[in-house]
Amino acid sequence: MSVSKLWSEIRKILERGRGYALEKKLEDKKDGIEALFKKGGKHLYVSLSNKKISVQRVRRVVARMQEFGCESGLIATVREATPQARKEAEAHSIEIIDSKHPLIYIFDHWLVPKHRVLSEKETKEVIEKFAGGDRSLAIRIFPKILSSDPAVRILKAKPGQIIEIRRVIPPFEELAKKYGEHAARKIYRTLKSLIPSGEEIYYRVVVEEQ
Repeated sequence: MSVSKLWSEIRKILERGRGYALEKKLEDKKDGIEALFKKGGKHLYVSLSNKKISVQRVRRVVARMQEFGCESGLIATVREATPQARKEAEAHSIEIIDSKHPLIYIFDHWLVPKHRVLSEKETKEVIEKFAGGDRSLAIRIFPKILSSDPAVRILKAKPGQIIEIRRVIPPFEELAKKYGEHAARKIYRTLKSLIPSGEEIYYRVVVEEQ
């Protein structure tokens, strides 16, 4: 994967998956990109490259985070991060995406249903409905989704949070516009067999991978 393709995926993850907005591109080179993203009043420093992530690289990112007043950071590479770099990053609220732990924006695919993290108010309502208001019971009886699942990583959901998964059949016209009529017919038939009612909603509680 090229740095430009990696940038496209990271940007979709941050903007569509996590609600960030690109504030400024600090550097745009063939072998690396640096940028600032903003969500509410918080800033995120992002560094992409085609080089291995070392402890020294993480420390340079920490310095840049401090320079721009960022509370957290993200380093992505088409190669890999050393175990020591991963520990250093974790200590400074820096997320790492590398060849050993890759991540792309999967929600563009028509077979992947919509995922979203419930707000605290929505979580209470769902727990009240399905577990009589008992959160500990809900965590025991709700189906689980691992924190390592790509959808969970895109949303950056935390263990204990509840994710709503909504599977719907888009209008045929929308599918045809995106994929062409021939492909749209096959997709529509497949979705219709998977979702006879036209819409399904279910919930998963995020758990740590053992």
